[in-house]
Order: sequence, then C-alpha cells, then structure tokens
Amino acid sequence: MNQPHTDSKIAASWDQPASSDSQEEGFPLLEYLQLLWYRKKLILAITVFVAAVGWVHVNQIRSLYTASSKMMLGVQKTQAVDIDAVLKRDYWGDMVLAEMEVLRSRGLARKVVERLGLHRYEEFNPSLRQPEESALDFLKYLNPRTWVPASWKQALREAMGQQTVSDQVEPPTEDELLERQMATATSILLGKLRIEEVEFAAVVIINATSWDANMAARIANEVPEAYIVDQLESKFEATEKANEWLSEQLEDLEAKVQQSERAVGIFREEHGLTETTGKTLLEEQVSELNSQLIVARAARDEVEARLNQINRMLQSGSQGVESLTEVLSSTLIQQLRSQELQAMGRISELSVEFGPKHPRMLQAQAELLEIRERIEVEIRKVAAGLKNEVEFAQTRVASLQASLRDAQGESSLQNQEAVQLRALEREAAANRALFETFLTRFKETTTTQGLETSDARVLSAAQVPGGPSYPNRNRELMTIVMMGLFGACGLVMALHLLTPGMRSPEEIQRVLREFVIGLIPKVAGKSELHDYVLEKPQSAVVEAINSLKFSLALSNPDIDVKTVQVTSSVPSEGKTSLALSLARVAAGSGGKVILVDGDLRRSRICRKLGIDEGHKGLSDLVIAGEAELSEFIQRDERGQMDFMPVGTAEFANASDIFSSRRMELIIGQLRTQYDLVVIDSPPVMAVTDARIIGRLMDKTLFVVQWEKTPRKVARAALDQLRQSGTDIAGIVLQQVDLQRYGRFGHGDSGYYYHYGRYGKYYSG
Repeated sequence: MNQPHTDSKIAASWDQPASSDSQEEGFPLLEYLQLLWYRKKLILAITVFVAAVGWVHVNQIRSLYTASSKMMLGVQKTQAVDIDAVLKRDYWGDMVLAEMEVLRSRGLARKVVERLGLHRYEEFNPSLRQPEESALDFLKYLNPRTWVPASWKQALREAMGQQTVSDQVEPPTEDELLERQMATATSILLGKLRIEEVEFAAVVIINATSWDANMAARIANEVPEAYIVDQLESKFEATEKANEWLSEQLEDLEAKVQQSERAVGIFREEHGLTETTGKTLLEEQVSELNSQLIVARAARDEVEARLNQINRMLQSGSQGVESLTEVLSSTLIQQLRSQELQAMGRISELSVEFGPKHPRMLQAQAELLEIRERIEVEIRKVAAGLKNEVEFAQTRVASLQASLRDAQGESSLQNQEAVQLRALEREAAANRALFETFLTRFKETTTTQGLETSDARVLSAAQVPGGPSYPNRNRELMTIVMMGLFGACGLVMALHLLTPGMRSPEEIQRVLREFVIGLIPKVAGKSELHDYVLEKPQSAVVEAINSLKFSLALSNPDIDVKTVQVTSSVPSEGKTSLALSLARVAAGSGGKVILVDGDLRRSRICRKLGIDEGHKGLSDLVIAGEAELSEFIQRDERGQMDFMPVGTAEFANASDIFSSRRMELIIGQLRTQYDLVVIDSPPVMAVTDARIIGRLMDKTLFVVQWEKTPRKVARAALDQLRQSGTDIAGIVLQQVDLQRYGRFGHGDSGYYYHYGRYGKYYSG
C-alpha cells in the first residue's frame, strides 16, 4: 500500500544520511495548518459557542452616551486699572495643565453634583439601584454561600446568640447619609469626566459620559459654568483678601518711613554733615590722581617695551634695528644710512675694474666699515635715551602712587561717617518707595473691587448625543468571536503539542533521525493483526506488510537480508503482532519462515498462536549443546510457518544466552535453513537483550505506535541501539488510523488522504 512512498524515502536515505542535523526541518507551518483544518469542526463549535455567549454579553452591556463641550482659557479683557499682580494669569503651557487639574478637582465636581442634584439619580447613587438579572447570572449559583436563604442565616445567628451588624453599629443620621451620598456621587462623576487639551490653543474639551444622553449633555455644559463661577468667586475672595492685607501693610510701612527719615536728620545734626548731591573735593582729588597713575603706568610700560625690543635686536646682531621707530626718526642715522648705500655702490663699481686687494678697493671698504660703526654708535645712543625715559616714567609712577596713598588715607577718615549716613538715607528711601508702591496697589484693588471678570468662556455648548459612545457592539462581538477562534486554534495546537506520540513519517524523521520504511494501518473490528492478515489476504494491511518486506529487502542491496529483529522502546507498542504478521505474510508468499520468540521474560507469541506453553525452545536449544533444531521448533499450520518458543529453561540468564557463542551458531543454522528468520525481542528500554540480539541480525525493525510512543523514549532507545552496533533498517509506524492520518495530510503522507477512494482495490 505505501510502497511508492516508502521507495522514495529509501532512495532519499541513500542520497543523504538520516542522522544529519542539517536535514531537520524548521517550523512545520503546513503541518499545523493541516491540523487546524482537520479540527475545523471542533474549532467552529467552540467559536460558535463563544460567539453566542459573547452576543448575550454584548447585548447586556449598558449603553453609555458621551457629550462634549469646549472652553477657552485666558480670554483678553479691558481692565480699569492695572492690577495684574493680583488677578492676571497667563494661560499657556503648565498653566493650562493646572487649570485642567482644577476642572478634574473633587471640589468642582462636588459643586456640579449639588447644582444638578445628581445624588438623586440611581446612576450616581448605587443605593437607589435595583438588582439586575443577567442571562449569565447562573454562575452565581456555583457559590455555596447562595445555597442557604438569608432568613435561615439570620435565624441561625439569633439561635447562636450573635448580633447582626445593624445591632452593633448605630444607623447614620440623615445628614451623614446625605454626605455619604454626595461623596459617592462626586466620586462616580469624576470617573465619568474626561478633560482633554487642544495643543497650542489654550482650549480644553470637557467630555461627560452618562447612561442618559440628556444627562451627559447637562453635565458637559454644567462643568464649564461651575468652573467660571468658581473662578469669579476665587477672584473676588482674592481681591478682598488683598485689600485687607494691603491696608495692614500700609500702616506698618508708614510708621517705618517716619522712623527712618527721623534717624537721618538726627545723624546729620550730631556729626555736622551737610546734604550734598555731588562728590567732595577730596574724592575728586583721589579720582584725578588715580587717572594720572593709570596714564603714567601705561606710558612706562610702553617705553619699557620699546627699550626691551631694541636691546634684543642689538644682542641678535643689529638685524631689523633700522625698522624701529626711534631709529627711523633719527636724522643722523638716516644720513649715515644714505652714506652707507653710496659706499656700497662705489665698492660695486670698483669691483668691476679692480680686484679685492687693490688700494682703492681697500679704501672704499674701510669707509663702509667706518660708516656702519657710526650707525651702531648712534643706535646705542638711542637705546640709552630710551633707558632714561624708562627711569623717568618709573619715578613719575612712584610719585603718583605716594600721592594717591596720602589722599586715600585722608579720604577714609572722612568717609567712615558718610557711609553710615548713606546707609540711613538708603533705608529711608527704600521704605518710602515700598510705601508708595503699596499705596498705589491699595488704590487699584479698592477701585476695581466688584469688577472681576472670568478668564475663560465657553466656545461651544454640548449637544445631546444621537447615539451611544459605548459599547460598539459590532466591534465588541467581532473581538469576542476572534478571541474564540484564536482560543480554539490555540486549544487544538496545545492538545497537539501535549500529545507525546508522533503521527507522520516526516515527524519521525525529524525527531528520531531515521526514515520510516513501513506504515501499518490499524485493524478495524476485534480481530488482531496476525489473524487479520490471514482472514483478509487482499487487505490494505497485508499490502502494507508486503511493502515493508520489500523495503526491508531494499534497505541494503549488497546483502541478502535473512535475519530480522523486531523491537520497540517500551512494551505494548505492537512489536509482537508485527513480528508474527510479518512472518505469516512472508510465509504466505511461499518463503520458508521461522519466528523466534526472543522475549524470554515476557513471552506472548504462544498465547497469540494458541499453542500451549511448556514446549522446548530457544533457551533449551542454547543449553543443550549439539541437538537437532527440529526438536525445539513448533509448527503454525494456519500461518504455514515454523515457530521457536522461548523454552523451559527458566534458570537461564537471557543476557548470557544471547551473548553466547552458541547463539551465534544457532542464528547461522537458521539462516541456512530458512529464507527469513524473524526474532521478536524485548523492548530496548526494559532490558539489554535487543541490543545484544541486534548485533547478530542483518537488520532491526524499530516499532513506533502511532500517537502513543513518547518522542524522548523512542529517541533514547534508538541511541542505545546505535551505540551497540545494531543495523537499524528503519522505523515501522504501527496501528495507524488511516482516516485521521489522511486528513492531517502530513507532507508526502497526503498519499493516504484519499484512502476511501482507492480502498476498492483491497478486500478489507
């Protein structure tokens, strides 16, 4: 049945090794999509149920209406007088945020509640609400506290001598009850208000939400009105308080002004100081000496700089000295420079006619040297003159400094008394200026009291909303439906991931790194697999086993596969049924086949074949030494094959038997006498027998039960077989539900999707 699929897998196994990690697939998106499609009915059922519950829930949500009004802050107005320090505020930036907090304040909300009487509405007074019945309230009956009637609870408390809460606490008075209702209504109103700011416009939007559309509009219009009234009241109170405070301050300041002016007059009389508006003669003298000293120091520094410059040039060989101002301004030096040029010209003319030793040349050079010596002498005279100027400037600076010290000493004595006088005058002037300022403010606030206007105005009043703002039932229902759909898909994926077993050859190859060479369908009805292959020789199961036998022969074309071990990772995976069915199908094809029961600890083949236990078998043959094989072999007439039971030597150790030299000889004898030798060995994870037997066999078939065998256990068992040197032919996926398997459509395994269409080719 699965021969084309298996052949392609075996051919792939020749091209690339199954153990290569690079062949592991990534995220199996297609496999998960096929899983969701297979579970579409469950997903649809869950989604419809969630949609129905969501529809009931959405239609029970109370409708809410939202109304909005706009208010501008910082309205420009004309004032009679300037009292910005008392009333004016700049409504930008943080100031707008501050006013928004005023709009959100509990005090303003309390005023709105009082003006509209909101505490008399059940929306803002929970004590007025009637209990609502919901279609989903059946969940409350799951609470055991609701099972006992309230009258029974009261009677039980009275019988036990307990007082109720109402007996222990005095009931609130009407004023206390009203205060609680007002506080509750204020808290509820604050939760229904939302204040927003329009950026860069000093405009705020007041949004009010309510159960009733008209109430929402009333609240949205009342909040800005209450804010404006509150602002006017606060300004009036501020003006009144400012007047009171200014009046008190003026009395104190007037007394201070009189006291400070009286102190100035007394000080002048005691020290004989006259009131002057300009500087004293001594102060002017100190100022003049200070100015002269600054000029003298500047002149001295200038002459010193010129002297230092000419000295440096003289020390460096007189280079650049001629560019100095003192040198250029000397008439004698300029004449000598002119003579120097003339002498250099004559030397140049004579050098054309005469040699350097000629008397006339020597005379001309002597004249040039004399002129240069005279120039150097004059330059030194200039330097000496600058030195004299420096000494004169230093003397002048010292003289001015001495005069300044004397004048400052005389001035300090005179200023000591003037300092005290100026301090008294400053204090008197400051008190007088402060008094005049407060007097001006007092007149302004007194004049404008009662003329306060608001800094805000309503731009647009709230209109009654035409429809609810919440809930958006279509969007809510769509959200619930999508949540139900995704939740159902997640549930299906979770159930799939929580399943420990494997479902497809592709998954087995990815997890276990071995190819599947056989896929055995699950037998319908109560018949067991080994009986079903005889009852339905033309069935899909028989074709699957034939395909497995063919794939087993092709697993290694270089050798003739005659000895095969059938094992699994854990018990109850169908390995014994597969070994027995494989032997019967091979025998039915005309081959000479023997089935050896290698599970010495938990043999089941005798019971499946209906043969009485107690016959000699494998364990007896190993211990007997030289003996005829026929004495230890039974005949399965129904399956037309031979069968070797486990034997009766219970004291024998299974590991010693299978690892003995005698066992190798027995396997060799069976190989020569039979076309196919099938050994049913114990599970790999239970004992070590399968690893020992595997080294004696040509090939080993590893059985994995569909959707049952845990991945980690199967992987660990295969690793143990590989480490022991067992030649694993491949994996046999046992007890596959083809209808479910085909619907999953695992990769190439979609071959089985149309199983029902070509099932007519088989008899069962």
